[in-house]
Amino acid sequence: MSFITSTLTAQDSVDIITMLNGDIKKGKVISVNSDAIKFTYVGESLEYEISKEEINQIQFSSGRVEVVNEPKQASSLIANNSSSGSTKNKVAVLPFSIVSNDDAIKPDVFGVQVQNDCANILREESAFAVTIQDPMTTNALLAKKGIDATAIATLLPTELASILGVEYVMYGATEVINEGTRTYGSDVVSYKDKEKEKDRKNTENKGVAIASSNSSTTISYDVKLDLKIFNDKGENIYAESRHPFGLGIDAYHSGLKYMIKRCPFGSKYKK
Repeated sequence: MSFITSTLTAQDSVDIITMLNGDIKKGKVISVNSDAIKFTYVGESLEYEISKEEINQIQFSSGRVEVVNEPKQASSLIANNSSSGSTKNKVAVLPFSIVSNDDAIKPDVFGVQVQNDCANILREESAFAVTIQDPMTTNALLAKKGIDATAIATLLPTELASILGVEYVMYGATEVINEGTRTYGSDVVSYKDKEKEKDRKNTENKGVAIASSNSSTTISYDVKLDLKIFNDKGENIYAESRHPFGLGIDAYHSGLKYMIKRCPFGSKYKK
């Protein structure tokens, strides 16, 4: 009985320290100062000093609980359900995904070019109070996380919105198919009068035929655009595809302008 009583008494005299990382330490708090505590583990006499910055709370053997630091929210790539003030109405345009059969088109370079054009058009055509994140900032934040074009496809819109610190993420894809060359122009035939008067009287041969050709050859491209916008809750708020007019590689520009005007931020948006 005496052994049991002494054991229960020892257990009751244990102080419990809960660390911010979730660890539990049991023993005896020897002293507490402004920035650290001195502590011994159960059954040991060696004193340890623990920084108060690492401690969540201390539950003393008397039953009193002293909260040293409130636990911080665990960081996550996924944004919470409501947009914070710093992300509200901010839009990030991702580098465009490029598909082409033309070896002269470098997907990574062309993708950033279309991304920049898209951001500029969005600034010009947005009718609502949205802030467009500079593509250079967007790409730098992605690079710091080691996120390339392939990795973007593996991340959820909520994750990308959190990484980029925005409320909306705009995805784009451009298909550029080289359809070969086309020649435009025509041949022209004109006549030059002969100089001799006697030859002018010859009605069968009034001049000398001069042939000339005025033509040009260009590469013809078939361009297709896809545009999607997600918010930081993962909701798809806009999705559109378009075949813009024109046969040049820059036909995507007019297509982007048409779609952005009609997206939820555009001047011609209809709910």
